[in-house]
Amino acid sequence: MRLPTKIAAALCAAMAISGAASAAAPERQIEALAKTAMVHGGWFVLPERDRDADAWRYAIADLDRNGRLEVVKVKRGWAEGGPMLLVKELEEDGERLRGEAHFDGTDIPDILATSDTSGQAPVLCDAKNNLFHYIFQATVYHGEFASVTTKYALTFSDGTLLVRPLARFHWNMSGYDGSVKTRYDLPNTGEDIDANRYENIEREAFPGCEARTVTFLWRSAEELKTAASNGELRQALADSFACFQR
Repeated sequence: MRLPTKIAAALCAAMAISGAASAAAPERQIEALAKTAMVHGGWFVLPERDRDADAWRYAIADLDRNGRLEVVKVKRGWAEGGPMLLVKELEEDGERLRGEAHFDGTDIPDILATSDTSGQAPVLCDAKNNLFHYIFQATVYHGEFASVTTKYALTFSDGTLLVRPLARFHWNMSGYDGSVKTRYDLPNTGEDIDANRYENIEREAFPGCEARTVTFLWRSAEELKTAASNGELRQALADSFACFQR
């Protein structure tokens, strides 16, 4: 997928460096992202052009630690559609869509962190294969008295975005006496498991990985538009990536 000429030209002018994007310092890449955000067809969704723009949040990250920054773009879920995640990674001639994922649910997966400006995601690091698995949960509510929470692992490596359901937690409360029933199972087989296995299922799925915590600093579409109009977009993106680096 080639980018429009305007975006590619803006990116080349912004980077003004020799070598590939992967070799560029983060600040140079952030400058490039700031230059290409608001141009026609850029990675940013202008609120006046998208009626759902207020549902989008953005963060700057390097999910696979390969030196090329990504725009992580997430959309809140509504009754008519679950949350969405898009990842665009910076390359020499522009940003490219590296993957997208859609989630079931009327609640917001905690990796999307739309209830706060920032959120911490537990991460398992596979040092041997240089992979990072982001563990998060998404809940589907079935009325007032029932829900299903699915624990997922998100992996982004060398341009591949994978989302894997690991386990499910079923919750049901009686509307008559308030009694609660819970059940845990595996999504692919339906095999019942206990609560302890649910809590530690990521260790079972990814043995030998080191646990870490990563913080995403999310910016709303309106916040980024305001920052751009004030000449502060580059700093807003830099702050987001600095939060991810902690």
